[in-house]
Amino acid sequence: MKTKLRLLAFMTSALFLGITSNAQIGNGFEGPTGITFDGGVCRYYDADNITVHEIENYNAPCGTIVVKEVSSGTTLGYSIVLDPTTGNGPLGFSDGDAFGVASATFLSSEGGFVAPEGSQAFFMEDTDGTVTMSFDLVDLAGTTNPQFSMQYQLEDTGYEAEDFLRITIKFTGCTDAPITLIDTEGLDIDDLGIEDSWITLSADLTSNIGCKAELVIEFSSNSAAEELAIDAISFSAGTTLSTPNFDLNNSVSVYPNPSNGFVTIKNSGVILESATVTDINGRVIKSYDLNGTTSDKELNLSSVLSSGMYFMTISSKTASTVKKIIIN
Repeated sequence: MKTKLRLLAFMTSALFLGITSNAQIGNGFEGPTGITFDGGVCRYYDADNITVHEIENYNAPCGTIVVKEVSSGTTLGYSIVLDPTTGNGPLGFSDGDAFGVASATFLSSEGGFVAPEGSQAFFMEDTDGTVTMSFDLVDLAGTTNPQFSMQYQLEDTGYEAEDFLRITIKFTGCTDAPITLIDTEGLDIDDLGIEDSWITLSADLTSNIGCKAELVIEFSSNSAAEELAIDAISFSAGTTLSTPNFDLNNSVSVYPNPSNGFVTIKNSGVILESATVTDINGRVIKSYDLNGTTSDKELNLSSVLSSGMYFMTISSKTASTVKKIIIN
């Protein structure tokens, strides 16, 4: 039986943040920083930088981190679990790693980049296991045109087969399937063209009104060169966010939908790099290299998909968008 290292536990039983017209809820990670590990001390600090918790039943050295953030106003809180028994374990935070909210100075010196929102971003490096970062529920009931957007950056380095990034929006209070924004598990990250720049992910949640949405980020790595930064997380309602990714969302479509497996990506001139089809559980079914096309692209999915609902992630160099597709 796997023993998970629970770095943080969100203590409230249910906290739903409702979003109203023209409002935004999210996180830009402008709170206290916490990126330095002292090595050999298995403990973490709350976001107040004072309250210390010893980590029990975990033998490997870990370190000192500041990662807990409780929901406040329009700021989403989150909790984090590290499972050091997965493929990239079992050392855990043991060898000078960095993890938590990173300052502008750290981002510049360590990663050579700046945060897209504010001055800070959340940073993960060499987790030696799988980190699961779960954000508080966002209640979409009564909203108009709810949208989601966030940005991430992966360090341009030599990733291995065990390394992956998966970002999902899950739903409760309804029967809607989760939306997988990106899932590199089983793929070679180095070949996906998604490294070394800020990439925007988005999702149109208008079909999920009445649900409660939960953002879940999973990241696994085992090298100090394998780094992930995330920032500018936003759930909005009433308007479409003015980001490059929402331009992509409006610039491409998939038709016919439903279809018999022959679908066309309708493109209004955006340079497209790839398209990835996943099932409702986030498993990658098929990936296509679009080779920078700016034209429509026809795909034959009939031989790889059975009847049901799937998701197609369409990516340019700077953005991605997810389209729901139905196969009859």
